[in-house]
Amino acid sequence: MPLSLESARAEVARHLADADPDRVTSARAAELVTLFAEIERLGAAGKVLYAERAAHSMVWREEGHRSAASWMAQTTGTGIGEAIGALETSATLGSLPETADALRRGELSAPQVKVIAGAAKGNPRTEIELLLAAATRSLKGLKETALQVRAAAGSTAQELNRYNAIRASRAVRHWTDPDGAFRLDARLTPDAGGKLLSVLRPEADARFHQARKDQEFEPNAAYLADALVALVCGEPTASKDARASSRATVSIRVDAAALRRGHAEGGETCVIPGVGPVPVATARRQLSDATVKLLVVDGVDVVSVCHVGRTVPAHLQSALEERDPTCVVPECDIAQGLQNHHFDVDYVECKTTSLDNLARICRWHHDLISYEGYELTGGPGSWEMRAPPGGCRFETGSPFDSG
Repeated sequence: MPLSLESARAEVARHLADADPDRVTSARAAELVTLFAEIERLGAAGKVLYAERAAHSMVWREEGHRSAASWMAQTTGTGIGEAIGALETSATLGSLPETADALRRGELSAPQVKVIAGAAKGNPRTEIELLLAAATRSLKGLKETALQVRAAAGSTAQELNRYNAIRASRAVRHWTDPDGAFRLDARLTPDAGGKLLSVLRPEADARFHQARKDQEFEPNAAYLADALVALVCGEPTASKDARASSRATVSIRVDAAALRRGHAEGGETCVIPGVGPVPVATARRQLSDATVKLLVVDGVDVVSVCHVGRTVPAHLQSALEERDPTCVVPECDIAQGLQNHHFDVDYVECKTTSLDNLARICRWHHDLISYEGYELTGGPGSWEMRAPPGGCRFETGSPFDSG
């Protein structure tokens, strides 16, 4: 370690050893808080800048750690997840020279550089826009800009790849805080998050209104927590009718041009309000399993409002089951757990559900359509499953076939 850094560390340590906040004026205390914030940013910058290089050393192995991230977590006194994030950010800085320079100057905090590196990874052209947002907006504003930047895609495949990366890392984790509180953390795709919130909110609202009648006042987050426990444990407060009418209703705001094209480009959005961007393909395919309210916009004008959920009238469902007793994909004879699939639906024109735009498919083929960009085309007697451009064709049938 350079001598100047050793001296700086020793000087800070000496100051803190003799620190007595009661012996300085409040104005001086404010100055010291600002100074230590700057020192903290510089320290965080140093950790990120050197993290990847340190990971290539033998130090973490020599100290008995299973990985560089484990060593990083212990050395910095952080969790393993935060350590992994720091290493990933450090590795990304090589392609982001402007961000690295701003970090060296102490202009970025650790959370800011993490957001910028995550959003600009794979698309360095967005770096300047993100740095401007970091300089002029709050951390929340920077995150919003990062979401917009990452949502802009060059193709439907890019949108689906980002979505599938999130889906592949979906997880629910729990731990106990030092005070004994049970903690829960979930990583979900935006559509799954939208569905979850749409179910939680009616129950939370019911608890909120009851609390007001009882003259009890708690934060909204408390009612959401109670709603989560009640619904998972089968002890809801909201009436059955209220839950049924609001269950899994997801609103999506999408630009008409993006909907027609199949993916969003610069300046266009396909977003679940209050949750975040979602691929256009997901809006058209995956979210169709829930009750969806699609707001199609052209500039400031709403050109269409569609309820495109998969609620199929009983008589139509009976006809569909008679026509499609097994998965319609050629050579797939799965007959259990079939799902209704809408195809060739023009959401901009809000076509209604009919037997002509319905088919029954197995879960595996449904996932290929929802997550891998495959398309079901044709009709009764001539169904065909098409791979996305550049994608690999799959063997007909299903991986669950017994033969």
